[in-house]
Amino acid sequence: MLQRLAWAKSAAFSVLILAAACGQPAGNLADTPEIVETEAAAPDPAKSFTPSILVMLDEEMAAVVRQNKVASLSYVLIKDGERVASGFHGTRTLDTADPVDDRTIYRIYSMTKPVTAVGLLMLHEEGKFSLDDPITKFLPEMSKLEVFDGLSAGSIRTRPVNHVPTMRELLLHTAGFGYGDGRPDYVSQQFLTHQIDSAASSDELVEKVARIPLKYQPGEAWSYSIASDLQGVIIERITGQSLQQYLEERIFAPLDMADTGFTVDEADSSRLAILTSWTPEAGMQPLPGPIQTLRAAEVARYSGGHGLVSTIADYERFAAMLLNGGSLGDVRLLKPETVSMMVTNGLAFVDANTRLPLYRPSAGIGYGFGVGVVDDTIASGLGAPEGSFFWDGATGTWFWVDPRHDLIFIGMLQNMSSSPILMRRAAMQRVYHALITDYFPTPH
Repeated sequence: MLQRLAWAKSAAFSVLILAAACGQPAGNLADTPEIVETEAAAPDPAKSFTPSILVMLDEEMAAVVRQNKVASLSYVLIKDGERVASGFHGTRTLDTADPVDDRTIYRIYSMTKPVTAVGLLMLHEEGKFSLDDPITKFLPEMSKLEVFDGLSAGSIRTRPVNHVPTMRELLLHTAGFGYGDGRPDYVSQQFLTHQIDSAASSDELVEKVARIPLKYQPGEAWSYSIASDLQGVIIERITGQSLQQYLEERIFAPLDMADTGFTVDEADSSRLAILTSWTPEAGMQPLPGPIQTLRAAEVARYSGGHGLVSTIADYERFAAMLLNGGSLGDVRLLKPETVSMMVTNGLAFVDANTRLPLYRPSAGIGYGFGVGVVDDTIASGLGAPEGSFFWDGATGTWFWVDPRHDLIFIGMLQNMSSSPILMRRAAMQRVYHALITDYFPTPH
């Protein structure tokens, strides 16, 4: 439109010059034919994808329900702010025909981590801490940390830390802490032995973690860890609020995320998806215990690393806020530069011999604050362009945001077993297989 308008103005100016040269009265520009500007129709985001490949995507997502591996799987694909594909497969329970939809409540586990990181970064913007502050500013229990140095005759060897982990290292998961996620190393096993995840309060959590040595010197390597839970404790200590109160007041209510929180009220229990386990030998079985209900009386501690439940509709709003640089509509949570820092790879470890990156979540993937970041499309094998960011949850939930293509994808399922059902990689590969891109430069 700008090119057409520039041409029209140039043509009108040429009429004046030509008339003057011929000795004719030029008249007024108002006498020239009226130039009518028309707004070009906004492109249809759905036309950015090959429909037949999106059908293949849907079939792949539905297959795990059809094969009785999970009770349900829900997903949405959003481009340019519009949903262009979605699938809601299966039922909320095993014994009813209650279909899932975008308001079905799912346990999102580690998709809590980006939310906690946003909450902590909001306090950073308010000047409550510097990224280079030691974590002992808020966690004095961590003043005597040591680093695991091996086992000798059944006894543990340790060495002193060369510096107290910083807030930046805590956000990047480079502080050196372990995690009770089943890894076989000594430190990770100690998290299971001491039942860290069963701590009845935030204070008890910190005290228990402080007694376990670090896996490495702070800042020396990346390792997925308890760091996000500690971030949640720091939020509580800075604000004097519970993590639930703070996130509700500062994130969930402003973004209209009415179904996101750490517990499920009785009135909403009919929308909570069943959590199942699956193995090839035993098939799909419901998991027992309070994890099925998540009543307030059954949740002793709010976990910044894996405690939230949410819905497709709610998490879409959170992801859109990040895509928009910290705002959604009239609500701004973070400055664009803070979001940029959050979703930029902060890992710079390099092998001295090969000069190749070290200590990453996987090939071609770095880590920001609470999210994985694609920094090598080819090496990652995901198809997503550099700068895309994502994270997953232990029950199989996942999301990613692609700023280059103004794209969001969110997927939800509920499987907790030794046979994980992980669909993000397949979804990413299929979406970028379907995406129609223009490889030619736009003329100016």
